Amino acid sequence: MTSCGDLRVLFRAPAGPRRGFGHLVRCRSLALALGVRPLVALRGTLPVEETALALGCDVVRGGATQLLKKLSPDVLVVDDPIAADAREWIRAGRRAGCLVVSLHDLGLGCHEADLVIDGSLIRNAQASRGETLSGPRFAVLDPSLVDDVRSRLAAACPKSERDPDAVLVALGGGPRAELALDIAESIVAAHPRARVRVAGGFSAPPVGGPYSDVGAAFRRPDVSEGAPDDGAPRIAWVGPVRNLHAEMARASVVVVGGGVSLYEACAHGVAAVGVPVVPAQRPTVAAFVARGAARGVTRGPVSAQAVAAECAVLLSDAAMRRHLARMGARLIDGRGAFRAAAAVSRLARAGGTR
Repeated sequence: MTSCGDLRVLFRAPAGPRRGFGHLVRCRSLALALGVRPLVALRGTLPVEETALALGCDVVRGGATQLLKKLSPDVLVVDDPIAADAREWIRAGRRAGCLVVSLHDLGLGCHEADLVIDGSLIRNAQASRGETLSGPRFAVLDPSLVDDVRSRLAAACPKSERDPDAVLVALGGGPRAELALDIAESIVAAHPRARVRVAGGFSAPPVGGPYSDVGAAFRRPDVSEGAPDDGAPRIAWVGPVRNLHAEMARASVVVVGGGVSLYEACAHGVAAVGVPVVPAQRPTVAAFVARGAARGVTRGPVSAQAVAAECAVLLSDAAMRRHLARMGARLIDGRGAFRAAAAVSRLARAGGTR
């Protein structure tokens, strides 16, 4: 962790059921790596603010100029793929005299910041006004992931072993929940021993859905710490949690979108199947597949059956799972947040603080 407790940092990010919470989570991850509390100007609804608070963030309301004048931060971090919205905050931050940092995916967003951090495996090359850190070495992930992986590798007990039949499906909440459940049902139909846990992001299980009654059971400490009992259902819902480290540590195969969760799966050293839940994620999934770090849906429409077929291949081939896990961990080491934090600290201190 970079010690920046004397820096005042304001984060700006969008979040919601449709856009997802990846931008908010990434801001939180950078804040943890900096050693500061995540203070976030959130673009989202009241329920989204409540989720941010549950994640340990402090939420502030107001326009860019108003908040920057009131809070007088040393650093403004903007994580917004909508260039027009990002530009408004970046320009306001520059007028306020603070260091402006922009977090990107695939080169999307405003490039007028003093520091642009884009940890994408691939990116659209665009000229930036200031310094640019690009490539998977700078993928900003939860800093606790590094300690979690290290402790698991050091452990010599059965809890550190993956369940060979366990699959985690984590595509987020909102409109993606139905697809996730379709995939789970297709997996158990395609593989006779598979047991699937469905993580719905920060949303509750669908009201009235076929698995909505099991969400609470999987928040019990005795269940969440170990593999399911023999009598457990083959499909179960995982309630909202701050991160999926424990779930990824247990599973042999994970099904994730083409965003932050795919990078996390690789850092965890678990065989991943990438699913582009939005068209913009297709290049990322294709890039991981091309590098041999994941399997995934790279052509045609995304179907539950196609994803289940990829999972069935991996569940039946331990050598392939190990190969994917090894290649993914080589590509994504999970320390990108610390590298990004070091750059932010260096530039902030070079410019002086108020």
